[in-house]
Amino acid sequence: MKSHRKASSPNAWARELRQTLGLSRAHFPHLRHTAPNLSYGRHTGPAYPRARQAANLVLLYPNESGTWTIPLMVRAETEGVHAGEIALPGGRCEPEEAALSAALREFHEETGHLVAADSVVGELPATNVWASNHTVRTFVAMEASLPVWNPDPKEVAALLYLPVTQLMDPRNFGMHQVTRRRVQFSAPHLSVDGQRVWGATLRMLVELGQVLTSAE
Repeated sequence: MKSHRKASSPNAWARELRQTLGLSRAHFPHLRHTAPNLSYGRHTGPAYPRARQAANLVLLYPNESGTWTIPLMVRAETEGVHAGEIALPGGRCEPEEAALSAALREFHEETGHLVAADSVVGELPATNVWASNHTVRTFVAMEASLPVWNPDPKEVAALLYLPVTQLMDPRNFGMHQVTRRRVQFSAPHLSVDGQRVWGATLRMLVELGQVLTSAE
């Protein structure tokens, strides 16, 4: 497949990826409301002028059964404001570090698996994560073989594996209640292995589905 640097447009890499995964446009649910209540749509607005830059990686690979799968991680309880949350592997960019280099480096540091730059096929729209004041760029990569995982226990409590078929199935989406500073609100989520993926990570995964299904 093409690298993201050679793809002529977002539609080009998304269309090629959809064909490789064997998807049709009807497969993905059209879940457009991915932000928790009380967020006021701020994740779609401009970032703070001093927002820190971060990057992460969506890796698609075939599992033991040949089902295309996306690895997610449960952040360790030492990981600050996002401790214990489910996320895509990634992290903050170092000074003068390119976003793609940061995404590949962080993925390797957190999961133990090194993804080659030429495995990257595209990039999703950037996401503003207001809770930690980051602007996150999300890259999409694809590999044909099963990775060997060796997650860093200081950063990763566990790895979860999301088959693309589960992301495509609207029955895996729901709502739950969240309490922050004695304020309770509802938030949408995606169920993965009995756990809830929500917030910025959910937005990124649904963005992937929407890009794939909208590619012409």
